[in-house]
Amino acid sequence: MSSLDSEAKPDNAGHSVLALTTSHSLVVSSPETFLPDMRKELGIIADLVESYNDELCLLKLMAVQFKTHNHQKLYSYLSGYNHSISEADALFAENALRSEYWKCVMALTDVLPIMSDAKRNEWDKQFTADRYIMPPQVIPDFTADAVVGTVVALLNDRNQFIKERVYDVFQSLSRSHKTNKAFGFSTRMITTGVCEPSKYPWQKLRVDFKESGISPLSELRVICAFFRGEQVKAIHNTKSLVEALVEHEGFRKWICIDGNSIRFRVYKNGSMHIDVHPDIAERLNNILSAIVPLALPADRMAHSKKSLEAFPVLKQCIDFDTRMQLSELMFKNDGDKNHGSLAAAN
Repeated sequence: MSSLDSEAKPDNAGHSVLALTTSHSLVVSSPETFLPDMRKELGIIADLVESYNDELCLLKLMAVQFKTHNHQKLYSYLSGYNHSISEADALFAENALRSEYWKCVMALTDVLPIMSDAKRNEWDKQFTADRYIMPPQVIPDFTADAVVGTVVALLNDRNQFIKERVYDVFQSLSRSHKTNKAFGFSTRMITTGVCEPSKYPWQKLRVDFKESGISPLSELRVICAFFRGEQVKAIHNTKSLVEALVEHEGFRKWICIDGNSIRFRVYKNGSMHIDVHPDIAERLNNILSAIVPLALPADRMAHSKKSLEAFPVLKQCIDFDTRMQLSELMFKNDGDKNHGSLAAAN
């Protein structure tokens, strides 16, 4: 058993019901083998479908009422707008209702945060109602069969989504640094374009951090959380996290994050050295070899004992979502007292 498995067991407390049954080790071959493990989830889906059908019936009745000539004036009074309900309005309302319920189902899983940005945007485009799309948009029906089939398919694709993100990280590494292997991951990776100096007439020289350059680190945080068995959430704070930590620790200093799964240091020339735990590097390579079978030599050496000893011991963290929320807090001086208080960052 690797130290990653033995020292960083996931804490599932507080996770949503659907997410509890979808750990990264689950590989489903068919809906028949998966459905017995979804008894509770099927009950939740059935309740959502029933609620959707009730609201859809009510929505259609309201549309019929407000489309009648005698009630159009009353609708104008209620809405504050001088117009009537058209067939297009009624269609959009039904799409909006379906969109809301589809998003509710997806919020019960951690599939969307695991998707790449491109796939997530594609999903959002398909399941987000837009009044101004022509021809009129049609959101997929929200039926029990459609929901279960979609959820099962997406859960089965979770490992594929992670594989795609691992490959994207590998492709984003700097090719001009020999530390980055051409045939796979090592425990250390180097990216460029993380920051650049800028100077304005009214202020001293400063360093601006770039979201695009920090993206590989943000991607690795998602992948490492997945490896640790945590419920993954979308990460929006890596740039601000790097800025704050580098300001506190300084350039060229190692900074550990996410329970010592990752450490990094930033140089003023815009490059960033990223170290991942050797066990994580091995898992990254296993995934990469599955995507590109000839990318890694068959007799590649496992990480050395020295690299294991040099890397900080993995720690069990509070859950991923809580860490993301805590990272958005800032320490604020009280002024009259010697202690501080936490205040939400604006």
